Amino acid sequence: MMNKFITSILTICMVSLFLCGTVCAAKISLEDIRISTVGQKVEIPVLLDAAPAGISGYKFTTSCAPSGIVKVSSVTMPEWAGIKVVEGTPGEKVLVSGLDLEMKVEAGAGPVQICTLSVEGVSEGVATLTLDITEITDDNGSPISVDLTPATITVGGQSAVPGPVQTPQTISTPAPTPEVTPDMQEKTPAVEITPTITPTPVPTVVADFSAQLQEGAAPMTVFFTDTSLGYPTKFMWDFGDGSSDNTSPLQNPQHIYRIPGIYTVTLTASNSEYSNTTQKTDFITVKPMHLPTRGAKNNVTIFSVPDGAEVYLNNAYQGLTPVSLTNLTTRDYQLRLHKEGYYDIVSPITVYDDVLPTFISGFEMMPHRAEIRELSANPPQTGAAYIVSYPELVNVTIDDVPVGKTDIMVMNLAVGVHNLTLSKPGYEPWHDTLEIKNGLAVIQTYHYEEPYFSLNRTVEYVQYP
Repeated sequence: MMNKFITSILTICMVSLFLCGTVCAAKISLEDIRISTVGQKVEIPVLLDAAPAGISGYKFTTSCAPSGIVKVSSVTMPEWAGIKVVEGTPGEKVLVSGLDLEMKVEAGAGPVQICTLSVEGVSEGVATLTLDITEITDDNGSPISVDLTPATITVGGQSAVPGPVQTPQTISTPAPTPEVTPDMQEKTPAVEITPTITPTPVPTVVADFSAQLQEGAAPMTVFFTDTSLGYPTKFMWDFGDGSSDNTSPLQNPQHIYRIPGIYTVTLTASNSEYSNTTQKTDFITVKPMHLPTRGAKNNVTIFSVPDGAEVYLNNAYQGLTPVSLTNLTTRDYQLRLHKEGYYDIVSPITVYDDVLPTFISGFEMMPHRAEIRELSANPPQTGAAYIVSYPELVNVTIDDVPVGKTDIMVMNLAVGVHNLTLSKPGYEPWHDTLEIKNGLAVIQTYHYEEPYFSLNRTVEYVQYP
């Protein structure tokens, strides 16, 4: 009898745990806000209350209904997102995605900042802001179930509810009609009144700006937003990195920082009478894009003639030659050297384990004629693909041509759709496609379920030099 009682209790506990595991979900609750005037901006944090198994990445699209009342003016991404993608700002529908390359969001973390949305009032009214979540995945590659509470956003004041208005009745006694004499009928000469025109004063300009992203890994695309006072009509930006596109006359420009460093940004804004300059010191921080490191490590030193060439390993910036690359996994890599006035060098290198503690690679660069400020009427329609897999060292074939093993960057692919095949002994072949877009790098990440079958994949697009 006692055994049956204990068995019943255990059964009830197991059912309760099972139901809790299936019903309990992470939550994202957006705050209801009021925007007092059209044009005002208010920030709304997007927080995931818990991440029991960490977060590997997420992707969602904002949605505002009804249309025309509010828009997302900018998005601030979290520091832990190694890859950050924001498309569509400013606008009502904005695509936001992030990828945790270095597993900074550990299991059991919470709450986790997904991003911060800057919402701007467009017209008076009430709108609902929600997130159409495509995916949120944990470190095991499993989707995270999320309960979402949208935000109600009120722009402007609340209008009073119309109702019947009681107007008191007044009884007035008509004034007696005066007698009109012939003298009174004479017309009084009209007096010409000249209106006094007061010129509208031109406001003083106070230059100011904000950035959608202030810290990230190279290459990092930053969207700048002018927030100057005084209605300026002319702008001049200095992004501070000394690149060929270091300046811009646009009101709200974007700039790609390709070299890691800390940069000062300057904006000069002016109207018909006034001009003002603001400078924000150490405003942008660009860090190297660190490659994932797994297994045994080794070191490589890269030299070039002449030196000072930019070194990219699997398209991740590593420094200027001579540069020492440390803690590299034993495998094949794609090396690219770039220097103004010289042709790029693209070469595979292989890191061997237990052969030498370090090895040195030297490259002589070939000069070419400088093409200063020459614009191409028909720029090449090419892009790149970065293929990542868990586990790694999976054979990659594009359009029936073997290109190497994961993780690998394949550059100069023609715009369009390409056939992709992943193969590894002991695993089922994975057949997929690559959609290449001009001037972008598509990052496609594949997770295998041990020991044989494909589990899921993610696709992101980022700028690449």
